[in-house]
Amino acid sequence: MIGDKRLTMRGWLRLRWGTYRRLYLNIFRPGYVRASLARRQGECLRCGTCCFLLRRCVLLKSDNGLPACNVYPVRTPNCRYFPIDPRDLGDRDIVAPHTPCGFRWATEPASR
Repeated sequence: MIGDKRLTMRGWLRLRWGTYRRLYLNIFRPGYVRASLARRQGECLRCGTCCFLLRRCVLLKSDNGLPACNVYPVRTPNCRYFPIDPRDLGDRDIVAPHTPCGFRWATEPASR
């Protein structure tokens, strides 16, 4: 259960797989992560949904009613680079389908 929403087994497995996939990408495919983030557009809206994938993050606090991280400067790569690619937006939509995310992906890499 995440917040007040119950997950199906399929949803739970998808979120668990996404956690492992992001960990794998951050450790073994940093080039893929950099390329995908170069195409990512938008900004974080601080909805906190990424902090509730599978369970509520124990490092989450409230800052004037908005979610905030207790260890923001030294957070793990899974948190720092979320969402890595559009698949991660699909994962977060399982948890909060009606809460918009500020990120999206361009089809071409951004110019430097």
